[in-house]
Amino acid sequence: MLCHQQSELSFIEPLSPCDQDLLSEVASSEDLSSILTMLLFDETLSYELKQSVKAQLKQLKCLKTQ
Repeated sequence: MLCHQQSELSFIEPLSPCDQDLLSEVASSEDLSSILTMLLFDETLSYELKQSVKAQLKQLKCLKTQ
């Protein structure tokens, strides 16, 4: 099990305390890679945010192989 920290999702800016709670929940999930992958299929996300998600997925992949 990887220990995920909220800083891994720092590219997402929460707009409310509820958003912050959701980010904390997602960051601590064992399924973070799957959640981030699903974000890539969201057609409403900006190109820049999708690039940030892809970069984060690459970092997670590197952590898993170490």
